Amino acid sequence: MSYDDYSVVDCDGHVVEWIPDMADFMSDRIKGQATNPARDRQGVFPSIDGMHFALHAGTTGSERVTASEYMPGSGEDWVAFLEQAGIDKTVLFTTEGLSVGLIQIPRYAVEVCQAYNDYIYEKFAKVSDRLRPVALLPMQDVPEAVKELRRAVEKLGFVGGMLPSTGLPLHLGHQSYWPVYAQAERLGVPIAIHGGSNLGMGIDTFTNFTGSHVLHHSIPLMIALVSFIYHGVFDAHPKLKAAFMEGGCGWLDFLIDRMVRDENYFDAADQPKMRPVEYLKGGRILLGCEGSEETLAYVASRVGIEAFAYASDYPHEVDLPAAKHEIEEVVERDDMSREDKQAVLGDNAKRFFNL
Repeated sequence: MSYDDYSVVDCDGHVVEWIPDMADFMSDRIKGQATNPARDRQGVFPSIDGMHFALHAGTTGSERVTASEYMPGSGEDWVAFLEQAGIDKTVLFTTEGLSVGLIQIPRYAVEVCQAYNDYIYEKFAKVSDRLRPVALLPMQDVPEAVKELRRAVEKLGFVGGMLPSTGLPLHLGHQSYWPVYAQAERLGVPIAIHGGSNLGMGIDTFTNFTGSHVLHHSIPLMIALVSFIYHGVFDAHPKLKAAFMEGGCGWLDFLIDRMVRDENYFDAADQPKMRPVEYLKGGRILLGCEGSEETLAYVASRVGIEAFAYASDYPHEVDLPAAKHEIEEVVERDDMSREDKQAVLGDNAKRFFNL
């Protein structure tokens, strides 16, 4: 079955940073870190963890079919990918910067995030208006993160700000981070929590990548969503939108059951202002999902279809044929209406990210 009749928007694609190019946007103070060939590793971000290597990037070697002869994940490659995959637009997240939460020096985090955002603007956003980046925020310095979110949205035209699901010293619902959420609310853009590093979540000693991958995106997203609901983020910022990326949608079903159960067992003082499931309805929360997720239609029946959007993850786990296949999987489902399929494939991401 063809998906030519559907308008598709990718809510979670990835740039692949070319650090020597990114160095052009860095201060002299940190540029040497990125360009000194004597260093063991060229780069400015910490290693994401001890598990993520090219060996585990999905289909490998000559089997991968990328969209162009350009570097996979470059701006030019992304335009070719959108054309060949039949996708209208994509929301772009970092690759190297998924480890941004592990930076311990606030001043350094500020400079790296500013350089990244300027680089992505020049090398992706200006290549095509179909490429819509999300800003990297230096949450190690909250006032600077507030300023950078405003700059990225108002000056660079970015569609929101990204927080790493792991690495930062405080849970994401902590009041120390609320000024960033207040700024996003004022600007009318979402905050997107994106999975990445597997550090600090109890599986640091895993030596099997697939076993780690089963857990290391979804679990920290669950923690982030629970912290937003139970620590009052959504109550304090009633217009804030939050996305939870890279972990699929099946985990939400488990979480709803646990939250509903706990409404009846614990002190009312520990409960949010609304029933927890109500925060998931109405379109203020978005989960990136894949076409193969059997739980999608069922979870949507509990919270509404507005909470889910197609995510390609190109060029990480999927190549061009795999991305097209996952769109086709949504189209071919027999447990969703055409309207619901269109919502997942494009309409929800358009609305959520103001595209």
